[in-house]
Amino acid sequence: MHRNLRAALLPATAALALVIAGCGSDNNNEKTSAQTTPTATTPATTAPATTTPAAAASAVTIKMSEFAFDPKEVTVKAGRVKITTPNVGKVEHELVLMRTKLDPGKLPTPGGEVDEENTKGATVVGEIADVAAGATKTKAFRLKAGTYAMICNLPGHYVGGMWGKVTVE
Repeated sequence: MHRNLRAALLPATAALALVIAGCGSDNNNEKTSAQTTPTATTPATTAPATTTPAAAASAVTIKMSEFAFDPKEVTVKAGRVKITTPNVGKVEHELVLMRTKLDPGKLPTPGGEVDEENTKGATVVGEIADVAAGATKTKAFRLKAGTYAMICNLPGHYVGGMWGKVTVE
């Protein structure tokens, strides 16, 4: 019986040895987890000298579709803010960012669109324009604390409900 068991286990043991050998690396330049563990003389909580709170950027992803931003409201830190806008819809969209105290959903729409140049109480600070369906664009903005409206001002989009709010703290 021992001979039959040994004969049955031998192929399984050989296969296991091959699998374990295949999981290793023959690249001697790779570091193992033991090589990257901090030593007692290097505190693990020390931040790199090049990182400063003023240089830290906020980053947010705002999906665009017919006819909405997702999320509809975001909060970011003042300073450099990177906004990524994947267009998950079927038509082109844009994200216009306007600093305003007005309700983002109640901006005046003479002629069916928000007048980006002459809306009292709102100032355009920038935009991510012409994002084709299926495409993604990213842009960084310098934002001061306050409230901003984000709108898609392509014909019919804003009045169709494509607006949102950005709060900068």
